[in-house]
Amino acid sequence: MGRIFYFALGLLVASCALAAVDEDKPHGRVCLSLFEPGPPEKEEPFQISAPDGAGKIVRAYVDASDKCSVLVAAITKDGKLANGWRPQLSEVPGEFEEILLPKAPVKWDWAAPSVPFDFYVLFLPPDSKEIAEAKKLVDAMQNPNADARVLALQTGKLKELIGRLAADKSANQGPASEPEVGGVFRGAAFPWRQYARAANFAPDRPGVVIVSSEGVEKK
Repeated sequence: MGRIFYFALGLLVASCALAAVDEDKPHGRVCLSLFEPGPPEKEEPFQISAPDGAGKIVRAYVDASDKCSVLVAAITKDGKLANGWRPQLSEVPGEFEEILLPKAPVKWDWAAPSVPFDFYVLFLPPDSKEIAEAKKLVDAMQNPNADARVLALQTGKLKELIGRLAADKSANQGPASEPEVGGVFRGAAFPWRQYARAANFAPDRPGVVIVSSEGVEKK
């Protein structure tokens, strides 16, 4: 099942990479950052090549033109939760009011080296029938002390849900950031929208953004 999931998403990525976004229609935006507490505080666009360190965390900035829900999950190539990061499901207010994920007490630590992973972001319209299913699953996965076997089964179900939602839908896919436009921001608001990726969503389909942590697209 795992191979089928990634093969299907691979086809989706190949055919829809960096899809154009119609800003006149409902759409959501997301940006991954690496935050280091201070003083001074530091924040920059996330890259897999960024040095790990105690206290460093990965964060996801999200907003949308219209009210929706957002499902986010980081999954390795072999189908595990990247770094043990728990997935998140949250309402997005609309009118480009930003939210920051993960919500406390969850943290996505960048304290140790990581294997490459894909970060899936799905913008779900308010009446999506999958929201209830996603909420039940995501809520069950929040226990930091969950049995490894149970968590593996839950992750498998999450992959199936993402694959079902992403199949035959528009997607925006690319590396986590381009180093040449990167920068470290100290003691100031991180201008995440400069680095954000976006996807349109509609009542009959979610918006899908797939961010690869591999850093630089291969030529």
